[in-house]
Amino acid sequence: MAPRLVLFTNYRSSAAWRVRIALNLKGLTYESKTIDLLNWKGAAADEAKSFNPAGRIPVLIHDDLVLTESLAIVEYIDEVFEGPKLLPTDPVARANARAVALHVACGIQPLQIVRTTRRVDEIAGAGKGAEWNAYWIKLGLDELEEMVKKTAGKYSVGDVVTIGDTVIPSILYNARRWNVDLSSMPTLLSIEKHLEVLSAFAAAHPTQQPDAPKQ
Repeated sequence: MAPRLVLFTNYRSSAAWRVRIALNLKGLTYESKTIDLLNWKGAAADEAKSFNPAGRIPVLIHDDLVLTESLAIVEYIDEVFEGPKLLPTDPVARANARAVALHVACGIQPLQIVRTTRRVDEIAGAGKGAEWNAYWIKLGLDELEEMVKKTAGKYSVGDVVTIGDTVIPSILYNARRWNVDLSSMPTLLSIEKHLEVLSAFAAAHPTQQPDAPKQ
């Protein structure tokens, strides 16, 4: 019997995006329950909050289990379901892949999520949140470029997709949203080019999600 999988998501959520990639890489079918991150209203938002007291997405329901925090969910998916392994068996490669993922998910992303941007605007004035986001994304990506220069092949750690690659499309997407100059990051851009042709990554892109704005 196929597992029942429900993902509380938003088309542009970086954290949900990486979980979508993991689900797609494993060939798993799931139901999307979409949430507007700007207002957090409606049945899906209330349901997500009941599952995650932090009031954040993604939340993944697997049968009767409730899972929160994107990288924890990705590792769970990798351990429980068959398919390409996102955590390398080699301990050094596994540590490097986790380091890439953590650098983005813990080092860059929290500084430019919706509630952080709103708070900066409240304290410093309208529009200052955008400046804040651009500054921290650029700094974090400059650091990431130097990290992956040491480990990259086609992808962030060698020539096999790992958990590190699940975080790269969304943070580069956000960088472009905030008009960050990526010209000094050839390694990351090369990795992105190799990832975007993979069907699992293409299907996880914001434009392919049910709540994406209609063109």
